[in-house]
Amino acid sequence: MRQLNRVKVTALFNIVVVVVCLIAFFMGQANAAWYEAKGYAIVENGNKADAKRKATQEALKQAMLFAGASIQSVHTLANGLLESEHTTISTTGEVAQLELIDEVYSGNMVTVSVRADIFPKTKVCNAHYDEKHFSTTRFLVRNRQQLTHGNIAKFDEAFTQQFAELMRTSTDTLRLTHIAPHTAKFKTQFTAQNVRNLSQQTNTQFVIMGIIDDLSVESSDPSLFTPWRSADHKRYFGLTLRVYDGINGGLLFTKAYTTSADWTFDKFESVDEFSSQFWHSRYGLAVQELAQNALQDIREATACQPLTGRVLHVTSDGFSVSLGRDNGISENDELYLYQAKEVIDNYGRKYLQYVVYPGTFVVTNAFGNSSSVVAENNAIMANIQENDFVVKK
Repeated sequence: MRQLNRVKVTALFNIVVVVVCLIAFFMGQANAAWYEAKGYAIVENGNKADAKRKATQEALKQAMLFAGASIQSVHTLANGLLESEHTTISTTGEVAQLELIDEVYSGNMVTVSVRADIFPKTKVCNAHYDEKHFSTTRFLVRNRQQLTHGNIAKFDEAFTQQFAELMRTSTDTLRLTHIAPHTAKFKTQFTAQNVRNLSQQTNTQFVIMGIIDDLSVESSDPSLFTPWRSADHKRYFGLTLRVYDGINGGLLFTKAYTTSADWTFDKFESVDEFSSQFWHSRYGLAVQELAQNALQDIREATACQPLTGRVLHVTSDGFSVSLGRDNGISENDELYLYQAKEVIDNYGRKYLQYVVYPGTFVVTNAFGNSSSVVAENNAIMANIQENDFVVKK
C-alpha cells in the first residue's frame, strides 16, 4: 500500500507559473515518486501551441529539480510528451513515465497538468548542498550603441543586479554576494590572475564573467494592407557566461544564450531599466527566463565543486578560515589544509602546485562567514600561513 504525502512548490519563469504536487510513496519503492505538475502560461498573439509548450516544459523542469533528477532531458521529454499527448517512456533512466493529464484554456491563459514518475539519481556528491558564493563585475555590453534604443544606458548594471536577485530567490545554494561597481574586460593572458584577485578581495570561491553580446532591435513596418497598424519591434538578448574557480583561476563553465521578445515600448521612450514595469514587460520576462536557465546550468556545473576557503589569521594554537555557517560549516567538521604555489617551467609556462599539510584539522567554532580551526592531536602548525586554503572533507 502506498502512503501519499503532498508538497507544493511554486516558481515563476517568464509568464509561466508552475505548481508541483509531490505524491511520494515510501513503502515498496523508497526512491521513486509521482509528481503532478500544473503549469500556467499566457497565450501571446494567439500562439496556443507555444504557451502549452512553455507550461509543460517548466512544470517538468520544476518537478525534476524538486526530485533531485537531472534537467538536461526536459526539452526532449516535453516535446515527446506533446507529440504523443499520451504516456511516454524516457530512456534517461530517471523518468520512468510521463502523462499529459489535461489542458484548459480560459481567456488568454492555458493550464496544463502533467504527471511524472521520477527516479532521481541516488548518488549525490558531498558538496551538493553546500552554499556556493560568487562574485562578479557588472556584465560587459559588447556594443553600447545598442543601448540608445530605449535609452537604457545602465542596462548592464540593472541586469547584473537582477541576475543576483534571481540567483538568491530561485536557488537554494547559490549566492552572488559581491558585484564590483565597474565592468571588467580581462585580457586572456591575465584572466586567471585577475579572477584569483577578485575572489580573494571579495572572499568568494567562484567568479562569474558575463558579456551581453546582443541588444539589437528589429523593426517591421506596417504592410500596405494594414497601414493603420504601428510598427512592430522585436529585441534580441544574447549573453555569454563564464564561471571560474576563484582559487586557481580555472574555467569551470562557459555557455552562450540567446532569446528575443516583443519590445513594447515606444522607440523614443526612455525606459527605466531598473523598474518593475520593465522587468514585467514581455522583453524583461524573456530575459529573466534566459537568466533562470543559465542559473540552473551554473548550479549543475558547480554542484560538486568542493567547498573551499582561505586561512584568515593564524595564532599559536589554531587559525581562522573564511568559511562558516553560511557555507554549511558546523562544529567538528574536518578540513583539509593546503598551500597553492605558482611555479614556472623551463619554457616560461606557469602552473599551480598544491602542497597538502599533514594531519587533521577540526572546526571548533562556526560563525556566520568564518570559523575557528585547530589541529587535532597537536599536529605541527609552524608552516601554516594566511591565504593558505582549506577544503571541507
